[in-house]
Amino acid sequence: MRLILISTYLLFLFQIAKSQSISVGYGPIYTLTNQRIKMISGRNDFQNTDDQLVLSYEHYLKNNRISFLSLFSYLKGHTWIRFPEGSVIASDGFPILGVGYFGVNVYRIDLGMAIDLFNDKFSYYLKPFISIGGQLSKKDGSEFWADLEPINGPDYLELEPISATTSNTTQVVPSIGFKTGFVLWKKIDVGLTFQGVWGFKPYQTMYFKYAYKGVPQETAIFDAKGTGLFCTINIGYLIKKKK
Repeated sequence: MRLILISTYLLFLFQIAKSQSISVGYGPIYTLTNQRIKMISGRNDFQNTDDQLVLSYEHYLKNNRISFLSLFSYLKGHTWIRFPEGSVIASDGFPILGVGYFGVNVYRIDLGMAIDLFNDKFSYYLKPFISIGGQLSKKDGSEFWADLEPINGPDYLELEPISATTSNTTQVVPSIGFKTGFVLWKKIDVGLTFQGVWGFKPYQTMYFKYAYKGVPQETAIFDAKGTGLFCTINIGYLIKKKK
């Protein structure tokens, strides 16, 4: 399924990219796990969870300063429970700082507009952009860890093993970001992209039934929606030379 989507997207780019640019990017993602029902002394988790692959097409307007962007992204969806340091100790005596799970593949197509803050004749560019994306999550068939070590104090004690659910979802996600880099020999584009994305519909959820310092608590629920910071190193080709 992934190869079909990527191949279709590449074919689309080559069909319309008669005087524009195409690029491929790869880099780290930093995603948010939100506490729908808060864990006692817990907090939302925001960390580097994986890497992403991005294919993009850029269509220039008005002497190359304004452009339309189309980006196709693929990544793994992660959800994490973060424990305060020292609150959970493993059998080997080392602290457990967090427990994570990934059971979905996430595909996103963003359509947006950018403006180059520098003269279009410069080889260097800095382009803030805004976009709207269609995000699709698909279960990948993963099962929850069979060898997950029990959460066994000193502060938190699991009443049942941690569990997770994944969902096939489709949602619209807004984003803002910027691209920066250099155009070499008026044809080769080497740069960085930073994009902040807001998700609204959970595609993966973790459940933690526990006692805190010996007192049973309400089940804590943790959601991942696709909210995060997405970064890539890009290399591209300008089909039409930059003026």
